Amino acid sequence: MGTRILNMEGIGAVTFTRRKGSRRISLRVKPDGSVLVNHPWFAASNDVLGFVAEHAGWILEQKEKMAGRKIRYQLDEMVQIKNTTIKISRSGVNKLEAGVSPGLVVVAVPVNLPVESDEVQHFIRGVVTLVCRKEAKKYLPERTRQLAQRNDFFFRKVFIKNLKSKWGSCSSQQNINLNLSLMLMPDHLIDYIILHELAHLREPNHGPGFWALLNQLTENKAKALDREIRKNYRIL
Repeated sequence: MGTRILNMEGIGAVTFTRRKGSRRISLRVKPDGSVLVNHPWFAASNDVLGFVAEHAGWILEQKEKMAGRKIRYQLDEMVQIKNTTIKISRSGVNKLEAGVSPGLVVVAVPVNLPVESDEVQHFIRGVVTLVCRKEAKKYLPERTRQLAQRNDFFFRKVFIKNLKSKWGSCSSQQNINLNLSLMLMPDHLIDYIILHELAHLREPNHGPGFWALLNQLTENKAKALDREIRKNYRIL
């Protein structure tokens, strides 16, 4: 397997991976907007590049969709993450900076930078991610332990990750992976995601048995809670 990254005009960076087991060229745009191309080891470079060029319109459409799914922050917005508040405010400073005090992080945006610019949004998202990670490490492992004990589940470890497309997952090794973006949710929805992953310890797939178990764990509110998350919350 070999990987290379090329900057294609009108598309941007594209990661090409040659795989021995591949029989055809496949194309994917990830939630972060990155473009991945897998192709057989025998495929000619011109054919692979031509395939990507032919699908340039589709790629750009997908990248726009992914960008639209990202959380966008506004001036004077207050982001509450458990015990920490992040405040976004205009400042007379000449560079982006974050001031930290107990329970409060103030993101100072210079007057010469529009808050909607990619630079500012990327900086704020980085601050939010750091705070989410800190709060998640304090809260999620212990809360998972409490819910597992209450409902007679056994798991090995909890891992906090910056997942791009999932709120959580349960591995075949009985480990629970939880997205640090959960810290942007209220407690009842955090509990739902944890219970969802714990349920996979007994029911690996999303079949009728899984939903019956999850309904039992959530007082028959599984589908309603799932809809609430899909409607109101997005991953960082």
